[in-house]
Amino acid sequence: MKLHLIDDDIELHHLLKEYFQDLQVELTGSTKPREAFEFLKNNEVDLVILDLMLPEMDGFEVCKILRAEYPILPIIMLTAKGDDLNKILGLELGADDYISKPFNPRELLARVKSIMRRIDRTEAKIKENIIYSPIWDIKLNLDSRTVNYAGEEIEFTVTEFELLKHLMENAGIVQTRDNIMDKVKGIDFEAFDRTIDIYISKLRQKLKDNPKKPQIIKTVWGVGYIFSKI
Repeated sequence: MKLHLIDDDIELHHLLKEYFQDLQVELTGSTKPREAFEFLKNNEVDLVILDLMLPEMDGFEVCKILRAEYPILPIIMLTAKGDDLNKILGLELGADDYISKPFNPRELLARVKSIMRRIDRTEAKIKENIIYSPIWDIKLNLDSRTVNYAGEEIEFTVTEFELLKHLMENAGIVQTRDNIMDKVKGIDFEAFDRTIDIYISKLRQKLKDNPKKPQIIKTVWGVGYIFSKI
């Protein structure tokens, strides 16, 4: 597994490299965004760990650029502890997960493994490689991890793809926020009530599902969400 850390904290680079070296995890790093863009242009990585506070440009701008250039590359954003606003912004810009500084390297590794397991589970499904909703003309290809809506291919992040997949697999059945978090994330995360709401908002936006009166992904007030079959 190949990870790339974008952070100007040299000590953190050394700490994580030392921690990962005996765990079959290859960690490379950049201290500046432009350095990271150049590295990623010439090297394949499985996941990016992105700090919010960086020289040249902040982590939000870096996240936007990475998401545009590498639509399905998983991104974990490093945020200040308790900074819910930045977590919200990071998720809205396409980060797949967040972790608050200071953090335990074991927790970071757990987050990384959770994301990679979701990818592995999807790629392992060879026979059931298509999920299709004829009512809404939405097709998920589990091999290529692409989403086609009304004849148009739409780019989804890893977490967005997994969330839509989970909702479509359970079409017509209400999914609570806790259930969604458990199925999509795979491990317990710190309490952050708006996480799922933000992802749902992103799905609706990409599927052109009117947020004021959604038809595809409906809100069941006080319970959760449901992918409509009618």
